[in-house]
Amino acid sequence: MSTRTALNQFGFAFLLSLVFLSTVRTDVGAALNGAEPPQLPRRQISFRRTFGGDKLDEGSCVQQTSDGGYVSTGMTSSFGEGDWNTWLVKVDPGGTEQWSRTFGITAGQYEGGESLQETADGGFIIVGTILSAGPNDYDVQLIRTNGNGRRLWSKTFGGGGWDWGRFVRQTNDGGFIITGWTDSHGAGGGDLWLLKTDARGTEEWNRTYGGIENDHGNCIQPTSDGGYIITGATISNSVGNDDLWLIKTDSAGTAQWMLTLGGKGYEEGHFVQITSDGGYIVVGSTTSTGAGESDVWLIKLGPNGRTDWTRTFGGVEWDWGNAVHETPDGGYILVGTTLSFGAGGSDVWLIKTDADGQEEWSRTYGGHSLDFGLSVQPTTDGGYIIAGQTYSFGSGNGDLWLIKTNSEGQAVY
Repeated sequence: MSTRTALNQFGFAFLLSLVFLSTVRTDVGAALNGAEPPQLPRRQISFRRTFGGDKLDEGSCVQQTSDGGYVSTGMTSSFGEGDWNTWLVKVDPGGTEQWSRTFGITAGQYEGGESLQETADGGFIIVGTILSAGPNDYDVQLIRTNGNGRRLWSKTFGGGGWDWGRFVRQTNDGGFIITGWTDSHGAGGGDLWLLKTDARGTEEWNRTYGGIENDHGNCIQPTSDGGYIITGATISNSVGNDDLWLIKTDSAGTAQWMLTLGGKGYEEGHFVQITSDGGYIVVGSTTSTGAGESDVWLIKLGPNGRTDWTRTFGGVEWDWGNAVHETPDGGYILVGTTLSFGAGGSDVWLIKTDADGQEEWSRTYGGHSLDFGLSVQPTTDGGYIIAGQTYSFGSGNGDLWLIKTNSEGQAVY
């Protein structure tokens, strides 16, 4: 090595050491003066993972867990004792499976999970549907597990008809609130169903809402006043076919107001979330307005149900929205499925908007077959976690698909 090369390398190393010491001194000085030291950008993990066997499997809901990982529920016919089993899958922050559990009983039995939530004690609550007896005897099923996904108890609710559990949330008293639909009870062919249980899953009360036609609930959230906000669809109270339906209740499930939104086509509310201003954001689908056969429909409402604005997203084909959340910047992230854009027959569609519902960007994920986006949630690192189903990738005839993106919706394979 020449003397000049050695001196140049020494000088470069010395300069780096000065920069390092200066940075340390700045951070220490800031800490001593009570100021926050400069923060390095948080690393955003992204991944795409499929889970399943050689039969039909799907994911319907995902949530980030308190340990930074993710948990998803859905249905599997590849694993478990029954023909169709409720499925619970837990992964670490990088998407690697930690464990999975199936809940099924016997051959010929149908069970499937629709919604889940991590409970206050670190366990999980799942709601879905179980085929209890005959070909038309479906009941709502509620499953409570510990933090390792082991069943603590399960309950069923229903009559002799078709009863379906769609969404569950833990309530402030430790119990649970469920929405779905029933044709065993109520006034019509099918009614929106609201059930309240205690912490052990014992029914405390139930309410039905609807008329002589078919009406159903898809999503429910507890509100700050102790009541609930529900979205779904109604034919009984519509101006056309199905209309998007919103119901605000008090703590006992008594309706305080109802709102229907729609035209001469078909509208449905798939997900509702309470916003930081005390209002509501709803996502669903509409065939009455927009650009194509069916469009994603995003609706912002005030606390009393008055519409602030509505937006549609879509192309010339069928597109629909399945879940929405407010983002830390005051905008919204929504997921659904698109036939208008992307690579295949249908693709997962992720849309980011500003606070006024104006699109900032969108991303599609999929291959040349059918792929569906069903659930989304902002993650603690500023990205998003998506659950759905893929026929384009994986090991079988439809797999559970988890997609973790960065803040711009980008995800590696």
